[in-house]
Amino acid sequence: MVTSPFECTPMVLPRGVAFLVLALATAATSLAGAQTATLKGKVVDSELGEAIPGAVVRIRPGGAPITADSLGYFLVSDLKPGEIEVAVQSIGFESRSWKFSVQAGQSMDRSFSLDFTGDKLPEIVVTARANKLVPRYADFERRRDRGIGAFMRWDDIKKKNYNTLGEAARSVRGVKLECNQQDFECDIRMARTPNCAPRWYVDGVQVSSFHENTPIRDIYGLELYRGPSELPGEFSGSDAGCGVLVVWTKSKPYR
Repeated sequence: MVTSPFECTPMVLPRGVAFLVLALATAATSLAGAQTATLKGKVVDSELGEAIPGAVVRIRPGGAPITADSLGYFLVSDLKPGEIEVAVQSIGFESRSWKFSVQAGQSMDRSFSLDFTGDKLPEIVVTARANKLVPRYADFERRRDRGIGAFMRWDDIKKKNYNTLGEAARSVRGVKLECNQQDFECDIRMARTPNCAPRWYVDGVQVSSFHENTPIRDIYGLELYRGPSELPGEFSGSDAGCGVLVVWTKSKPYR
């Protein structure tokens, strides 16, 4: 048999040299891993704490968008150290973004919560979600069904695009918003009793006041009773003649 002059004989390294080469390769791989960070995230509903499957996650600076799995989880394993922005969006929820610093070799496990809007979702989905929240808002919904007084729920508020509690309240017939231009303060008053302040309740508890300029995005529902003839028994009393306003806030333990 004739051996080709171009045929190469495999080079066999001595055992000690081979071990050194393997050790150097392993060290290089470990060093590369130590220079990046890992982020394990879960996208959840801010009120219910339930996973939001299929949410789209973008890491800036970074590559292509990531899609959360059926349990709301996603994983990024090659984050470079420095400042990053995590932007999350999903149909039916308000998009949000978070900024934080990443350290080399860091392993992070974080939850990312989105606020429900119901946009572009079928009515059956919105209704099913509302039913899960009924225990907390059962009294509000019961009185709302009776229709004695004036009521606004979060979906009504969103349709009208109100920005503050005062703006929503003054749209109700028989309710006025009186503002002091010097102090930039506004007070809600009932047209029947303009010289006294109404009584306030927040989440079923009486409070001394509630700022009318409060952003309305965190309000689930609003009840307005303009006089004694409209008052349900649970809010009646000698000092309720000036009207009663009841505010129900959204519960967001998963923010």
